Amino acid sequence: MTSEQSRQLPDESAADGRGRSAVRTVRILYVDAEEPPPALADAEEVSLATVPTAAAAREVLTAEGTVDCVVSEYALPDDDGLALLETVRDDHPNLPFVLYTGSGSETVASEAFGVGATDYLPKDADGETLRERVDRAVAAASVETESGVSGDRLRELTNAFPDVAFVLDENGRYLEVLSGPSSKDLRTVQQEQLVGKRLHDAFPAEQADSFLNLVHRTLETGGVETVEYEVETETGERWYEGRTAPLGDTIEGREAVVWVARDVTERRESERRLAESRDELTRLNRINGLINDTLQSLVGSATRDEIERIVCDELASSEFYQFAWIGGPWVKNERMTPSAVAGIERERIERLVEATSARTDAENAFSRVVGDDESVVVADVADSDIISERERELMEELGMSTAVLVPLTYGTTNYGLLGVSGACTGTFGDRELTALETLGEIVAFAINAVKNRNLLLSDTAVELEFRVENPARGFGRISSELDCRFSLEGLVGLSGDRLLEYVAVEGVSADALADRMDESPTVDEYRLVTADDETCLFEIHSAQSGVNQLVEAGTVVTSATADGGVVRCVAEASSDVNVRGVVEEFRTTYPEAELVSKQEVDRPIHTTQEFRQTLAENLTEKQRTALQAAYFAGYYEYPRESTGAEVAESLGVSSPTLHQHLQAAQRKLVGTFLDLQTSGE
Repeated sequence: MTSEQSRQLPDESAADGRGRSAVRTVRILYVDAEEPPPALADAEEVSLATVPTAAAAREVLTAEGTVDCVVSEYALPDDDGLALLETVRDDHPNLPFVLYTGSGSETVASEAFGVGATDYLPKDADGETLRERVDRAVAAASVETESGVSGDRLRELTNAFPDVAFVLDENGRYLEVLSGPSSKDLRTVQQEQLVGKRLHDAFPAEQADSFLNLVHRTLETGGVETVEYEVETETGERWYEGRTAPLGDTIEGREAVVWVARDVTERRESERRLAESRDELTRLNRINGLINDTLQSLVGSATRDEIERIVCDELASSEFYQFAWIGGPWVKNERMTPSAVAGIERERIERLVEATSARTDAENAFSRVVGDDESVVVADVADSDIISERERELMEELGMSTAVLVPLTYGTTNYGLLGVSGACTGTFGDRELTALETLGEIVAFAINAVKNRNLLLSDTAVELEFRVENPARGFGRISSELDCRFSLEGLVGLSGDRLLEYVAVEGVSADALADRMDESPTVDEYRLVTADDETCLFEIHSAQSGVNQLVEAGTVVTSATADGGVVRCVAEASSDVNVRGVVEEFRTTYPEAELVSKQEVDRPIHTTQEFRQTLAENLTEKQRTALQAAYFAGYYEYPRESTGAEVAESLGVSSPTLHQHLQAAQRKLVGTFLDLQTSGE
């Protein structure tokens, strides 16, 4: 119990007719030539007698039992306050004495406590503080008189307490309030006003009954009892741990207990956070298990439809989520259509998807997920400011409390998004969101792998031809200004979805072209590989080229040229390609681009026998012999089992001749492999 409970006390000037005790009037002798502060003089529960001199004070004190506390100035007309204090202590050893002075010092304060002053207070303190000190001193003296515990001992206990403590008798009556300096911030009213009150004056009946039972149980067992309870304070709800123990002595013939109230609000909050953390960790482990099971189910999936169905089914059938759906890829100005739905009727989720698609790009969650590659979390459907009222209405009809949209992105290619509805509030925290985003990345990887596999094994493909006239940037503009021709010779994929483009240029010098590429915003890095009078070959890294955009859209670029200001690109894609999405991707580099041709083409299937036959036709007899001898002699091992000179000696040729044959054979071998691979993709 703490002083906060006294907020619930009635008017303390009289009994209320239901057996509640009235507050006892405090009788104060004020010794000073000056008037007492109003806070003391005007207090309703104070009976104040004022005298100007020490002699007058001694006369008043001769009447036994007429004073509960003496408040005295140090500098009196006929004596000093310390001399008066010594007289009081001789005749009234337990009478509270507060030295309240405007002419004191640290020395005076020290001497006052040495002689037996109950308290010392300079007059620059306000009258309310004086009133509080007087009430505190009187309450402590009351318990001292009734229990036999000395005033000094009570003050030691009070100052030592980090908590608030009470002395309660067997009837639940407050006999004393003890509070140390650290508990001052918890006060709502003067704690001494509780003295004389009962538990039922401070608490609702049910809670007071429970506390009184605790007092009785403490007295019966003779041990320490514990209870936790909540109290309303000026800073909000606070939790306390109450510990009760028998006082050991009777007061006015009644047994009593000491009740220590420790503020455990922070401890309970820490325990709550710890419990939530444990619950979150358990949930996260189970969600990770769900995602792992989902990934295992994806192994061997042959089609994109199968991948999407498995993911949605696994998520929707779990205890954590209501339903799941996959849609996309999303294209501007087009309505997104769910391609897979589980846990809910397709028609119902289509209405919600339509409502989101109808919003502008700046407000459209699909645009943010796909365009910015960011997840969108609706933490509370009822109170979210990122959804429209129409979306909120539809989501509430579906029983949704939380939701998330996760991008399905592999590298820089987006394959749509995954939508999940949480089964309860509090879902989609940071770690859970990270797990779902990882799932989205792996699903996108699986879709990409299936697409590439299908394209590789399919005997047909969709060929897309793009044309751009007079582009404002890139090689198209350079070819117009320098009247030259660019042609793509080959592509090499690097880590991080970077591409190296090998571009042959005709009709311009390498130096002139280098100057223009230094100025081009679409060229990140370049290197001159070879140059002659007619043609130069450059190795170029460009993150914004049209070729790079087509590759990121999931196609295979078979040719690309820029000639006299006209750009032509031809790419092949799988039969299920979203052509609109590929066009939009290409137009991020060339906004003026037109799709001039879309047709299904046959793709040759090459067997191992065809590869060997093609290679045999390209190699000369001497090249084949040199290649075979070097291979079987361990020339290509590391470290080499035979040197070039040893292989040359075995063949009866010179070392330069052997290296000439090997270089030619290796070039034809690699070239044949790459040509067949490109034509088969």
